[in-house]
Amino acid sequence: MSKRISVVLPDDIGEVVEKMAESEMRSLSQMGAILIAEAVKSRQSETPAPKDKKDKGTP
Repeated sequence: MSKRISVVLPDDIGEVVEKMAESEMRSLSQMGAILIAEAVKSRQSETPAPKDKKDKGTP
């Protein structure tokens, strides 16, 4: 199941996202999802994921 969120962007960022969506022939929602997914992947690769306390025996 997908998670639904609502995001409010500053006008200048919103306009850039709209132009990106138009240029890639995507909906604004699709473009937002793609950009968020890319940002999450980028942040995950920048910082190591916190270790789960349940996995005490796993390095």
